[in-house]
Amino acid sequence: MRYFGLLFLAFLAFSSCSNSQSEALVEEVSVNEDVVADAKSQLAIEGMVCSMGCVSAIQDKLRSTPGVASALVNYDESYATIEYDSKLVNEGELIAAVGSIGDNSYSALPLEDDETAEETIVVEEESTTSEE
Repeated sequence: MRYFGLLFLAFLAFSSCSNSQSEALVEEVSVNEDVVADAKSQLAIEGMVCSMGCVSAIQDKLRSTPGVASALVNYDESYATIEYDSKLVNEGELIAAVGSIGDNSYSALPLEDDETAEETIVVEEESTTSEE
């Protein structure tokens, strides 16, 4: 009986991280109305393992960064869209904010307009491997 109880708890723990993209992106986008956004960046995010906790942690960290007007993380496509005041924060600081979450589980890279997050991460991994 104890085995089934533990199995049930494990199921609940893992099922909480398996929400679909639509559920993960339905979250209301909070906008810091005190910040006048004059710049927008998309960052490829690496290290996310669930669409609930990871997305929430990254969005919360970005939204609490001074100068950020809004931030939305897309788990399925592995990127974040951030609108910010470029006089108060820059893209490098946004990347550093993502990297500072928890035990440095996440990393971010600038996402070019014509790239996907997956292409950006693969190119970065290949260049790191070839340097060694």
